[in-house]
Amino acid sequence: MSNILIDLGELPQRGQRRSLPIGARRPIPYRFLLGVLAVVLLGLLGGAAYLPPPPAPTIIAALLADTTFISGDRLFVVSASPGPFGMAGQNKIVSAYALPAGTLLSRTTVTAVTGAILDVTAVGDAVLVSYRVDAVGAEATVALAAGTDRVLWVHPARMLAALPRDGLALLHENMPSGTLQWYGIDVASGRIRWSLGQPAAGYTTVAVDRGGFPNRLVTASVDGHIEVRDAATGARTAKADVQAPPDWRTEGISIWAVDDMVLTGGRAGTTAYALADLSRRWTNDVDLSEHYVLPHCEDAVCAVGSFDGVQVLDPATGRQRWAADHWSALEQVGPYLLADGPVGGPPVEPQAVVDPVTGAQRGDFGPWRSSGDPHPDGTVIGLWQAGQDVVWYASLNPATLAVRVLGSADSVSGDCRTTPDVLICRRLDASVGIWQLG
Repeated sequence: MSNILIDLGELPQRGQRRSLPIGARRPIPYRFLLGVLAVVLLGLLGGAAYLPPPPAPTIIAALLADTTFISGDRLFVVSASPGPFGMAGQNKIVSAYALPAGTLLSRTTVTAVTGAILDVTAVGDAVLVSYRVDAVGAEATVALAAGTDRVLWVHPARMLAALPRDGLALLHENMPSGTLQWYGIDVASGRIRWSLGQPAAGYTTVAVDRGGFPNRLVTASVDGHIEVRDAATGARTAKADVQAPPDWRTEGISIWAVDDMVLTGGRAGTTAYALADLSRRWTNDVDLSEHYVLPHCEDAVCAVGSFDGVQVLDPATGRQRWAADHWSALEQVGPYLLADGPVGGPPVEPQAVVDPVTGAQRGDFGPWRSSGDPHPDGTVIGLWQAGQDVVWYASLNPATLAVRVLGSADSVSGDCRTTPDVLICRRLDASVGIWQLG
């Protein structure tokens, strides 16, 4: 790790030792130097403004059994309402807080929920809650008027995403009986704008744009029939019958939506089709059948295997650029990749900064781990669990390998997540802390 930017200067690179040449004087004690430097700086700065320490965190009271969800610029804390004899009741209280300020916006009551809450989000004046209905696996989503217990609608399906600009909720029904159904639900009325029945011997994946919103659904059958649909309208935008890999019938369908392409895979290789019209682009002999392919990877196709590391392909030709069997995860941050390892184990090694074209490792961030989405300037927030209950947070720059320390969060029990503006962690007393990153 290099260029660790802290208030007192720059740390030497890992593995380097500062030594004195023969005959050199011993250095002046650093405390004396700091004192002299302080006097000089005071004289130069004169009436310069004092830079205060980071503001204290905003604390939100919560109980140990409460759960939290982050969606856009909202933090939701889900609590069980008091029941008889002090026991937790079946009703849930969803408290919505604005980010980054942490101010309370509403408290919404969800009645008769017996299973776990799976997801919470807000669209306009509605709060959408997905929950498990029973132990068999049935799921449902309820929409309520924010700040009330008034139910707007209920559908027996789980929320996959919400598209506020379209007033739409994308729901996925996966019944224990085997029924597979997709819905586009009008958030205001609960009306089904469109529905898609997934073939029993088929598979549906979601194509997401650079903002993280789903914009297409891609469905494939074992016989090679592929359809692409607009996630907002449900309209079919492309269809084609392609040559399906033989192992789709025995080992399952391998299909991914990657940037503007649809990849179909099998033991014999991978074929790429254009997402717009499903015209064929290229075929190679790379087996990606047991890999996860990142939806976006900075002018590359990045695949992470369960046991054999990572592979990176040229998106124009399908040729393999490079592969590494010692990494178990890839993440795109600006024009670089962050790689974790080792394969088959927890990511205990330093997070490496990798060139996506050559696979060359440019360096690493030492104990810092990236968290959240990258910022427009190519940096990303990094976290370092320095002690049992202290988490440091910093800005990581893959281009320069610099680490700019922003502050620390204490009395933290874990479960830390970031947004572009804040760090959110559960604390030792079960409360929720919100630390400003800027």
